[in-house]
Amino acid sequence: MEAVAVVPKLPTTLDDLEEGDILRIPATWDEYLDLAGETDYTIQYLHDEIIIMSQATVTHEQLVIRLGKLFANYFDELDDYLVLGSNVRIVMPDQPADFQADLSLVHGAPDFGLTPAGRESRVRLTNPEIVVEVLSKGTRRFDLGPKLSVYQTVESLKHVLLVEQNEVSVQVYSRTNHPDQWLLTRYHNLADVVPMGDFALPLTDLYRKIDLSA
Repeated sequence: MEAVAVVPKLPTTLDDLEEGDILRIPATWDEYLDLAGETDYTIQYLHDEIIIMSQATVTHEQLVIRLGKLFANYFDELDDYLVLGSNVRIVMPDQPADFQADLSLVHGAPDFGLTPAGRESRVRLTNPEIVVEVLSKGTRRFDLGPKLSVYQTVESLKHVLLVEQNEVSVQVYSRTNHPDQWLLTRYHNLADVVPMGDFALPLTDLYRKIDLSA
């Protein structure tokens, strides 16, 4: 008798996950591709696991919108840059990994990956220059560990910006002249300005109206 594949059981909603929590479900890459797009929430994939994030906090969404505004204000004046939101996936052509960053920046024409059916996808990006993640208590270990490691294998990527939501704290990983070597710089003061190439991000603007006491 031919074996029947057992499709991983995913939660119907994210209501039972605490804010900032992360859920991992073992699955093959093919099982993930079968399920991608079938849920009402975002799923990601890495290291033989489906990764499910809980609903974002208000502070998280404040920071994402603020980051989008600050990036767009600068890069919209440059014809060859695109600022993209979290519904665009970051894919690695040579390994089974599929992520959604909170924000990404593309220099030049977007290079799109393929859908599971083999067609070009307009939401699966392979060539970001900057990716941004707003960290939370539950996702920090994943964002700073395996997700960051995979990001650093993307050849086009120059900067990974990691933003804390409960304190003034930003980390930037910047690729050096040696492709596999990255420089980490941390910023903790509102007066700091974070450089990423020609773009400068003032932390006083980023954390404006953010209730850090929460």
